[in-house]
Amino acid sequence: MNERIGLFADVHSNLEALEACLLRAQELGVTRMVFLGDLVGYNADPSAVVDRISALVASGKAEALMGNHDQAVFMDHSRLMNPVAWAAIQWTREQLSPKQVDFLRHLPMMINDEDTCYVHASAYQPENWRYVNEDTSAWQCAEHSGKTYTFVGHVHDPMLFYQTEIGKLRRFAPHPGKHVPIPHHRTWVGVVGSLGQPRDGIPEACFAVFEPQAQTISFQRVPYDFYAAAEKIRQAGLPESLADRLITGL
Repeated sequence: MNERIGLFADVHSNLEALEACLLRAQELGVTRMVFLGDLVGYNADPSAVVDRISALVASGKAEALMGNHDQAVFMDHSRLMNPVAWAAIQWTREQLSPKQVDFLRHLPMMINDEDTCYVHASAYQPENWRYVNEDTSAWQCAEHSGKTYTFVGHVHDPMLFYQTEIGKLRRFAPHPGKHVPIPHHRTWVGVVGSLGQPRDGIPEACFAVFEPQAQTISFQRVPYDFYAAAEKIRQAGLPESLADRLITGL
């Protein structure tokens, strides 16, 4: 059986986007799911999103990692976040039950399979929430992962880094829906993009499908009702800029 692993990052309390991506993942035959952190923050459905993902984890269908926004629910990140992000976290804290906060508190920062590492930010000092967004940071991430494949979130823009013949890592911009060969003899770092708050100018939700036996990855874009998600942000009294970001994808 060809395993298909759905990679979901930065859901950020966006229930509409999450449900749309889970449906697409089912259509694509995804057999396992990994949520790469930042389940909450920014958007207006933290409770429903945590319940949905925790149920998938409890059923054995998914694994989930901790992101910096998840950690901020139970730790003081006021000096680490911009005012808009911190305002959303303070609101989020009021929406979650003790059981939901406990779920976030006990999420791991990193999961390692035989030749694959999953982490929210970089595998290099993951507790410091470093961004993997250019060649050097990708190289640091891969070196500290020590795995053939490392998949991360945190950066809300999908990208793929590959090892060149001289050992350096170079950025590749994947085309949505296309199967990209990622042969095992090279080192790869995949930045999945954000499911719940894309920032590459495309408002459609992002996730990826990794097929380890076939040695391929595909980056998916999924349309969803971002106007409805944005209106929920406004109705909740969250900053207007967060609603605008969903509509513009910026």
